[in-house]
Amino acid sequence: MDSAQQISHYALIISQYLAEHQDQETSGEEYRRLVIADRDNHHYQLVAMGWATPSRFVDTLLIHIQLKADGKVWLLENTTELHVAEDLVSRGIAREAIVLGFHPPQYRALTGYAVA
Repeated sequence: MDSAQQISHYALIISQYLAEHQDQETSGEEYRRLVIADRDNHHYQLVAMGWATPSRFVDTLLIHIQLKADGKVWLLENTTELHVAEDLVSRGIAREAIVLGFHPPQYRALTGYAVA
C-alpha cells in the first residue's frame, strides 16, 4: 500500500471510529457528541456541545486525532474513558504509526507506540 492509500485507509478508520462514538441525532436533544472532520488537513475531532443543564452550556473537545502526511496518526487529545489508541490498532492502524502526542516527547518511547 503506498502512502496516499495508507492515509486514505487510516482516515476512513478514524472517521468510522469517531462516528460510532457520536450521539445519534434525536429531536429535542439539548446535549450531544458530534464529529468534526477537516478532511483536507486531516484533523478529526469528537466534541461534546449543548446544554448540559438549563443554565450550563458545554463545548468540549473529547478526542482530537491528526493524520500527518508521513502516515503517522497523532492522538492529540483524549479526555474520554475510551482506549482510542488500542481501538485504532484493533481496527488496522499499525501500532508503530500511532503517536500519543499528548505525552511529552521524552516519555513517548515508554508508551509502546511511535515516538514521532
